[in-house]
Amino acid sequence: KVTTALSFMPPLYFNISFLSRMAPEAVRRRLLPEATPSDEPDINNLTDDDRNAIDEVLSRNKSNFNGHTILWMIAATLVFNYTDFANVVVNDARVKTDLLKVGSGLIAVNLSVGAYLVVYMSYIRGKKDWSAHAHPALIPVATLFGCVGMVVSTIALWPVWGFLTLPILFTLFMGIVMLASLMPF
Repeated sequence: KVTTALSFMPPLYFNISFLSRMAPEAVRRRLLPEATPSDEPDINNLTDDDRNAIDEVLSRNKSNFNGHTILWMIAATLVFNYTDFANVVVNDARVKTDLLKVGSGLIAVNLSVGAYLVVYMSYIRGKKDWSAHAHPALIPVATLFGCVGMVVSTIALWPVWGFLTLPILFTLFMGIVMLASLMPF
């Protein structure tokens, strides 16, 4: 009797031996759904009426001013004023200033990469495809720095507001993001 390292495993309750008898193409056809023609029209075969309708819709929706943008900015302004955020960050002894400096530095790196890609690459150099003209790791690195910076800043401000730190920082973040979406570039 031959024993193997997997002899303690219970027997399989389903048979997968059919996979070894099937050719790879047959497995692919069996596991993947059949290709169906798309219900959307071919972009290369649009009529003039279709193009005019698309242009009309695109020209109508150019404004970034909408309800949720304004509400996030109002909420961020109210939170900033109600919590006395600037005074607390600068003067409150409960704030862990070393962690806040680290978190602010990480967020500054995130914003610097964003400014480089949006302002310099897109508007000064005119390159819309960032992945072809900038290092491909810029966006993941900026995302990592931004997330770690937010966590570290939350830890630094936690002694002041406790559980309210998360909604306070999230509201301020969303207000800044909505303000940035209204920039003319």
